[in-house]
Amino acid sequence: MLIRRWTPLKIFLGALLLGALGCLPPEASARAVSDRETRGKPALTQDLFSKGEALYQKQCASCHGPNGAGDGKAAYLLTPRPRDFTTGEFRLISTADMVPTEEDLFKTISRGMLGSAMPPWEHLSEKDRWGLVVFVSYLTKLEKARRRGEVTEERVKQGIPWSVKEKLISEPIKPEFLIQVPEEPAVTPESLARGREMFVKACAPCHGLEGRGDGQQIMKDNQGFPLKPRDLTSGLFKGESTSEALYDRLTAGLPGTPMPSYQDALTQEQIWELIHYVQTLSEKNTGERLRLRRNQIQAKKIIGELPLDPSRKEWQAVEPLFVALTPLWWRDNRIVGVEVRALHNGKQIAFLLSWADPTQDRSTAKPQLFSDGAAVQFSSEKDPPFFGMGGAEGAVHIWNWKASWQEETKSWEDIETVYPHTATDWYESDRSYEHGKPFETRESKAEFHDPLFMTAWGARNPLSGPARKSGFEEARAQGIGSLTAEQAEPSRGEAKGIWENGQWQLVFQREMRAGGSEDIKFKPGDSLSVAFAVWDGSAGDRDGQKSVSIWNELKIE
Repeated sequence: MLIRRWTPLKIFLGALLLGALGCLPPEASARAVSDRETRGKPALTQDLFSKGEALYQKQCASCHGPNGAGDGKAAYLLTPRPRDFTTGEFRLISTADMVPTEEDLFKTISRGMLGSAMPPWEHLSEKDRWGLVVFVSYLTKLEKARRRGEVTEERVKQGIPWSVKEKLISEPIKPEFLIQVPEEPAVTPESLARGREMFVKACAPCHGLEGRGDGQQIMKDNQGFPLKPRDLTSGLFKGESTSEALYDRLTAGLPGTPMPSYQDALTQEQIWELIHYVQTLSEKNTGERLRLRRNQIQAKKIIGELPLDPSRKEWQAVEPLFVALTPLWWRDNRIVGVEVRALHNGKQIAFLLSWADPTQDRSTAKPQLFSDGAAVQFSSEKDPPFFGMGGAEGAVHIWNWKASWQEETKSWEDIETVYPHTATDWYESDRSYEHGKPFETRESKAEFHDPLFMTAWGARNPLSGPARKSGFEEARAQGIGSLTAEQAEPSRGEAKGIWENGQWQLVFQREMRAGGSEDIKFKPGDSLSVAFAVWDGSAGDRDGQKSVSIWNELKIE
């Protein structure tokens, strides 16, 4: 049963650090509703609203949906699910009435949400981020106005005038609902010991004795989606790990989740002792390395041929850059990032990707098997489209590699390979079979069959031919579900992956100015946007289930 957020309990029933409401200690000092003066928040205007709406539809709607209901095209791929703004329930807020302040929204948009697929948008200008704050606030307050009967469906269809939108967005937060954080006491060995005792009593049933998130596992949010308690040792806090932020988390619970308020269950002294102990469970700033952020990647120019072998000295002379990844379907056991190197010689460009993966998965011939893989995505637009496969406003170009594709260049795996002793009748499509002679499944290779009977191969599906020539695929996309493989002959690029001692090293290489007018091109001195994706076959990754980065900047020397 879902426990309401205001129910005082003696144990945690949710992820401690996922964000929460707050309460009002009577002796606390006041906190400002927003930092519009220090942050330089722009005035609320129709232009700011329109800018926020356009940015939202371009960068946010694929996950959160065009009207903020958490039903975007990519939502089915994501766990935790994208926030449904129409419910008015936010995780990282600092009020006691479940209404986020403008500053709460600004921080979340800027920092993202570690432990989910929500990326940071700090590379956008502050004005753009405030525009998003304004539009998200509008989506939330519009739904509330609908429920109150103040805005009808007919009015929505006809178009809501700016004066009404402005009034909704400007609804103030009552000062008495703001969390007020008291002065933080000093940390002592004795207070940490008491914090440890409180953690064992109150938190361990869910988060485990050592805080690894290995306690109670069967939990759901108020929409019925599963939740797992946070591994507090990982340093992955959905919000900040500051004392003030954790005070917000602990004093009022987590709206929409089983985690209740601790206002009545713990004293202020106990809350501070618990905060200080939790902060000892992970190294300071551990999560910062794993937070998605926009990096600058330099493609170094060299003289001579680009090496396809990752062990060559040319690659070793390049300092790798760590690019953090997040799984779209969140799991603790994941590929946390990829090291990237880039080279070019004026005619070709190449990338070396390295990542830890304890298992080598290179076969998909059985239905329960999935392949390791990686992809590089590019956009030459000054204002790139949504990093998740582009959108209607702009296409992205993708280089794909799969370990199984690379294996298929050596020998094609099919039913007769993985199940060689299967008893079958002869196949009418097998052009090599002579009637009346013995038939063995293992001898009926796919290449011997008539493509007319193997429809995907016959239709020239690039993934289905039994004579794969390369593990490299070039593709184009313009939104979720629009991936289209480019069938260039001969291939304009190459890819070679080597797995050794729990580590993949993969080189992508392609001509810099290959293809037609719509193909991605690389020119010395140019800057492009680049993103990365990795599939872990042993974790069941395939298609849209993968770990991804956000856009990074590629500068070509």
